[in-house]
Amino acid sequence: MEASGGATARMSLTARGVGVLACGIVIGALGVGLSAPVMVYVGVAMTCAVVLAWVWMTLALGNFLRRFPYAERTIQPRPLTVGAPGTVRVSIRARHSRHGHARGLLARLQVREQAANELTGGATTRAAVTRTADELSLEYALTPVQRGRWDVGPALLHTSDPFGMLLSDTSFGSAEKVSVWPRVHDLTGTAGAMMGQADRVVLGARTPSADDAALREYREGDDLRRVHWASSARRGTMLVRSDEHAGRRPATVILDLPLGRQALEWSISAAASIAVSVLDTGHPVRLLDGADPAVASHLGQRGGDIARAELLDLTVDLASPVTRAAGDAHLRRSAAAAAEGALEGEVTVAIIDPATDDVLEALAPIGATGRAWAIVRADDRTADEAAATAARLSRAGWRATVVRAGDDIPAVWDTLLAMQDVA
Repeated sequence: MEASGGATARMSLTARGVGVLACGIVIGALGVGLSAPVMVYVGVAMTCAVVLAWVWMTLALGNFLRRFPYAERTIQPRPLTVGAPGTVRVSIRARHSRHGHARGLLARLQVREQAANELTGGATTRAAVTRTADELSLEYALTPVQRGRWDVGPALLHTSDPFGMLLSDTSFGSAEKVSVWPRVHDLTGTAGAMMGQADRVVLGARTPSADDAALREYREGDDLRRVHWASSARRGTMLVRSDEHAGRRPATVILDLPLGRQALEWSISAAASIAVSVLDTGHPVRLLDGADPAVASHLGQRGGDIARAELLDLTVDLASPVTRAAGDAHLRRSAAAAAEGALEGEVTVAIIDPATDDVLEALAPIGATGRAWAIVRADDRTADEAAATAARLSRAGWRATVVRAGDDIPAVWDTLLAMQDVA
C-alpha cells in the first residue's frame, strides 16, 4: 500500500492554445506596425486569454490538491506472479468532505496510472473509475509477463481549462516497485513420489520402504502433504504417513544460471516449480543459485506458506553471470555444498548447462548417493556437449535428461522422474 500527498504538475499548450497565442502576437505586432489600435487590442486580448487560462489552471490545481491531498494504492496479490492476474486500486481522497463543489472537481477530472510494460505485456490498461463526493478511485488489472521488480505509478491527473487552451498532467503520489515471482508449475504429485521413493532408489529394490510401516489409509481432513505417493500408487489407494515426522528428507535444488534471457527465465521457473512442489509435499528444501551456500538454509520448518514466499523471493533478483566461467565457478561452489548434504541423505536436483570436466568432477560424488536427478539444457550449438554431459552424469549415478529451454516443464519433470524406474 502506498499513500502520498506529493504532486508535480506539467502544463502544456493545446493546438488551440498555440493558435490563439500565435495569432495574438501576430495581430498585435501588425497593429503596432500599422498603427491600428483595434488590432493591438485584439492581439493583447488573445494573448491575455492564454495567460488567464494558465492562471486559472494553476489556481484550480492548487485548490484541488489542497482538498484532495491523499493518494493511496493497493495491489493484490502481492507479490505478483508471472501469468497470474493482479489488481491495482488507486484512491484519491478529500481532506474534508464538506466542500460543496468537491463533487464537481472530481467529475471533471480524468485519472490514469502508469505501469511498466513488464506488468501489462505492453497492453494499455483500462481502469474502472468510481467517483463519490470525497473520493475518486480507479481499479485496473495487471498481467505480469516478466519476473523482477517493476514500477507502478505515479497516478496522472489529466485536466484542461474551460476553453481548452492548456492541458495539465499532474503526477500524484509516487512510483513504487512491485515484485513479480516466476511462473510456478504444480509438480506436487510427482515430487512427492520422488521424495518418498528416494531410499528405495538407492537400494535398487521394489520392497516396501521404511515409511511403509507407518502408513494408513487417507481420511477426510488429512493434510495432503502427508500423502505417501509412492505407496499410494503401488497399492491403488491413497495412503498417508501416520507418523508426522516421517518422510521429512530434505532436498537441494542446484540452479546453474545461463547467459541467455529465455534460458534464464525458463530455468528459474523450472527450479522454482521443483522447489515449491517439494515444499508442498512437506519436505524442507534449499535453492543453491551460485550465491554463498553458507547462507542458503533449508526452508520449510516454519510453515509451508512462509517457506514458499521466502523461496520465491530469492528468485526475484536472480540474473545471469557475467561470463560462463563465472557461472562455472558458482556451480562448483554449489556442487560442493550439495555434496555434503547428499552424504547426509538429501535428494538433489540440478538444472545445468553442458559442464566442464572440473564441474562434472564436483557433481560426481552427489550421483554416487543414488538420490540425484539432473536437467541438462541444450540449444542448437550445444546439443552434443549436453548429451556428453548427461552421459557422464549417468555414469556417475545421476539420472539425467537433455532438454531445450522453453520445453514444457511438467513434461520434462515427468520424463526425468520416469528414469528412476529403469535406472
